Amino acid sequence: MAPARMFPLQPQAQGHKVVSLAQLQKRPATGLRLDFGEGSEHVSSTSSTPALPSDELAAQCGQYKNDMAQLFQDHAERLRRALAEVRRRHYRSLLGAAEVAAARRIREKEADVSKAARRGAELEERVALLRAEAASWQAKALADQSTAAALHAQLQQAAAAAQARGKAAEDNAPGAAAEDAESGFVDPDRVVEVTAPPPCRTCRTCRLRPSSVVLLPCRHLCVCDACEPAVSTTITGTAVAVCPACRGAVTGTVQVFLS
Repeated sequence: MAPARMFPLQPQAQGHKVVSLAQLQKRPATGLRLDFGEGSEHVSSTSSTPALPSDELAAQCGQYKNDMAQLFQDHAERLRRALAEVRRRHYRSLLGAAEVAAARRIREKEADVSKAARRGAELEERVALLRAEAASWQAKALADQSTAAALHAQLQQAAAAAQARGKAAEDNAPGAAAEDAESGFVDPDRVVEVTAPPPCRTCRTCRLRPSSVVLLPCRHLCVCDACEPAVSTTITGTAVAVCPACRGAVTGTVQVFLS
């Protein structure tokens, strides 16, 4: 039941009194009768006025408002923490994916670098082999040039000697004719000394034909043109050709034409 409201009344001849609202409702509507004697138990002094219900309601509303504000604040704090945790997990997942991708790229680059290094080493080795081969061919060319120069000098000397012998034979032609004329008379008491012809350089392989091929690098004139193909075939094959005169290794042949 709701508490009764108290309204203060101010009569002309008396002090401040408080009359209950329930007593006013029990009075007939024809007029307002106040019985100060009977309603003395409902009168209270103004010095002890109770607190109004509106103050309690306001206090309760304030308490409810504070509770709701605290609830909203707690909920917002939990939501903020949840969002922060979600963001943190998302960042961690992104970081892990980036690390995996970076590691894969690093491995691929390392494989490419190692492959390039192996390729570079192979190319360097190939270049070194080519340089060594070029140096050997250059040395062989120089040796062949020196050999050719020596053979050319020998051929010039042989040609000069042959020319000198031919000239000497022409100069001795009259004496030879006189000797031929004298040869018609045979003296039975004449003793003629027969000398052997100068030795001819025969082939050391067949022992039949004169030598006409010079073997390199020893420069021995000891093989004929018929036996030279056998020596050349041996040179180009896997076996090592050997000079018949000095038993040295043969790397080339030069054919000589003597007049």
